[in-house]
Amino acid sequence: MAPSISTEIDIAAPPNAVWAVITDLDRYPDWNPFVVKMSGDEERAVDLPSPLTLQTATVVRFCLTFGRAIQTFVSNEHLAWKGRLLGVPWLFTGHHHFILHSTETGTRFEQSEYFSGILALVLHWIGSNMYETTQSGFELMNKALQERVEGRSLPDPALKQPVKSSVKADDLSDA
Repeated sequence: MAPSISTEIDIAAPPNAVWAVITDLDRYPDWNPFVVKMSGDEERAVDLPSPLTLQTATVVRFCLTFGRAIQTFVSNEHLAWKGRLLGVPWLFTGHHHFILHSTETGTRFEQSEYFSGILALVLHWIGSNMYETTQSGFELMNKALQERVEGRSLPDPALKQPVKSSVKADDLSDA
């Protein structure tokens, strides 16, 4: 049973507006509190898989470069990448997805990741807080994305829209 994380938030804007923000990698430092830097060759993104570099801001800041990481690039719908620790698939692999669902009021943005490999299972088994830290980062990013796309400043914390999320152990295959 491999661990997974899934979060979602409703954004009052059409999917193409959300897509424009999540694919504008140069602007991530301007608004994204979790993935503070991401770079890739946007022109090559349609030639899958293509390389990707990202830096997260977590308790332990890290910068990872993944060769041939972008696995799915469907404009206004789905961006997915796969990252492997030390390039070894059986050690630790993360499968990350941004999925945009059109709704009557705009877009439901879903961000998820599932993990595979021996280290992923060991970290889950020993109760590592890595998954909770990552989920918190997803939630921060989702809220910042909503605010960026909707073009509004931070609301009163007491009035913040709840972010639906889950951390669960699923038996997911390494797709």
